[in-house]
Amino acid sequence: MSTNPPGPRPVNPKGDIRLLFAADLSSYAREPFTTEPATPEQIRKLVDDIALSGADAFGQEIFGQGWALYFYSNTYEYDQRPQHQRWVSMLDQGINPIEIFCERAHQNGMKFIAGARFGDDHGAPKQGARWIFDHPEYILRDVPPGPLAMPGNTLDFSFQEVRDFHFGAVHEIASRFDVDGIEITFRSDNHFPYPRSISRERQPLMTELLQRIRNMLDEEGEKKGKKLLLGVRVPETIDECHDCGLDIPTWIADGILDYVSPSAGMYANMNAQWDEFSTLAEGTDCRILPGVLPFCSASDARSDTVPWALQPGNKKSGTTEHITFQSRVYLHPMNADNYRAIANNMYGSGADGISSFNFQEHYTGNLIGRFPGEMAMLSVLNDPAKIAAQPRTYLFRSMLGAVDYHGALGMASTGAIKDDKIVLDRTSPGQRQEYRLRLCEQWDEVKHAYIAIRAQDLRQDEQVEIDVNGTTIPAEAIRRMWHADGRSTNIGRPLPPYSTIFFDLSSEFMLDGDNVLGVTLVTASADLTEKILIDEIDVVVVPKD
Repeated sequence: MSTNPPGPRPVNPKGDIRLLFAADLSSYAREPFTTEPATPEQIRKLVDDIALSGADAFGQEIFGQGWALYFYSNTYEYDQRPQHQRWVSMLDQGINPIEIFCERAHQNGMKFIAGARFGDDHGAPKQGARWIFDHPEYILRDVPPGPLAMPGNTLDFSFQEVRDFHFGAVHEIASRFDVDGIEITFRSDNHFPYPRSISRERQPLMTELLQRIRNMLDEEGEKKGKKLLLGVRVPETIDECHDCGLDIPTWIADGILDYVSPSAGMYANMNAQWDEFSTLAEGTDCRILPGVLPFCSASDARSDTVPWALQPGNKKSGTTEHITFQSRVYLHPMNADNYRAIANNMYGSGADGISSFNFQEHYTGNLIGRFPGEMAMLSVLNDPAKIAAQPRTYLFRSMLGAVDYHGALGMASTGAIKDDKIVLDRTSPGQRQEYRLRLCEQWDEVKHAYIAIRAQDLRQDEQVEIDVNGTTIPAEAIRRMWHADGRSTNIGRPLPPYSTIFFDLSSEFMLDGDNVLGVTLVTASADLTEKILIDEIDVVVVPKD
C-alpha cells in the first residue's frame, strides 16, 4: 500500500535546470584533461565532453582559499598550487581560461555558473592567498574537535573585512565575465568560532552578505540584460546549515536564492530527507537541486580512509605525492542504477533537479579509460519519467561510521552523526532494532523489488526476525547466505565473515517515502559475545514495462 510521499511530486519541476554539472577547483587541472601548459583547444574539448552529461548548466569553481583561479585579477592573488600553473602561459598572453569555459558552455547550450568557496581550508591549512596570512587577526582560532579542524587558512566571517573580501571576489567575477550566475560553496562548515551556538547567533551576518551579493547580481544582470542566478551548496540538513551559520529558511523566504544544493561534503546519501528543503521552497522561485557524489561512504571510496590532510609529508595539494594518493581508488563508484535511484528519491522528495559534484572520481587514476563515456550515465537524470522507467538500485550505507577525524566516530565536519546502522547485541536477544529506508517509489508501478541486507558476523545457526513497516516477513520468504571468508576488495568494501539476507518487497506493505526495517535477533550463538553489525543494505527496484 502506498501512503503520502515525503514531499511534492512535481510533474513539471521549477526552472530550466534539471542537471547542474559542478566541477571542483582542480578537477580538470591535471592530465590527461589538460597538459602543462594547457591550451584553449583542450578547454573547448573538455567542455564538449562535459556536455555529454546532458547538463543544463556547467559550474566551475574559480575562487577558493582567497585565490583567483582561471583568471588574473588586480585585487586577488592567482592560485599558487602546482596544478594551476598550467594556465599561466595563456594568462600571460592575455587569455583568461574562464572566458573559454564560459563561451564553450554557451555554445553547448549550457548555462555557465562560476563557483566561489567561502571558508575552505581544503585539507591544507597552511595553504592559501597571502591576504589570509597577512591578516592573522581574521583567522578562526576556536574550531571544532577532531584532527581535521586545524586553525590555519579558514577565516572568521564575524569580521566585516572578511565578508568584504569575499564579496569583492564574486563582484569582480560577475562584472567581468559573461557568467549566468554565482554558486557559493560553504564547504568547510566552519565560518564562525566554535561552539556552534555562536554560528547560530551570527547567522544574520552571513545573511547580510548573501543579500548584498543578491543585490549586486541584480544590478549586474540589469546591465547585461539577463537574470544572474545565485545558488548555494550547503550541508544536507537545515539543522546542519544553522549550525554552520547559514540561515537557509530566511534566504529562501526573502528571495535571496535562485537555487539550493544540499549535500554532504564528500558522499551521497540515499536516505537524506530533502523534502525539508523543498517544503521551504514551495510557493517561491527558489529551486532545490540536491547534490549527488560518486560514493556513499568513506569506507566505500578508498583503500585508505585517512584524508590527505592527515597523511605524513608536507600536505601540499597538487604535488606528485598528492596526485598519487588521490589515485588510490580501489572500489567502484556508483553505477547508473545507483544514480537513477538517488535521483528518483530526490525528485520524489520535491527536488527540481540534480547537482552532480566531484564526478571526476569516476575516472580518476586507473579508471581514466571511462572518460568521457561515463558522462552519459548522467544524461537520464534530467528526466524523472526516464528515471522511473529504468531499474534502480538503492545503496544504504553508514556514511562516516568507519572514520573519526571530525571528533567522534561517524561525525561529519558539521557535527552531525552520519552513521546509519543496526547493532544486534548477542547478550540481549529479543531486542528489536530499526533502520529507516527512504524509497520514493510508486509501488503499484513496480514489477519486482527485493532487499539485500549484509549482517556482519551473523552466523548460520543464529536466527533473526524481520519486519517492514510493521509487517513480519515470513521465515519461508527469507533467503540467507553465509560468507565464511568475508568479502574482498575486488567485489567491494572489505568485510569480515557475514550473512546476506534476501527477501522480496511487496506493495502490500511498502510505503512511498520512509519505510522502517525492523530486525530482531531471536537466537544467538552461546559462545559468541561480539555484536552483529548491519550497515550495508541494497534495495533493487525493477519497474513495470
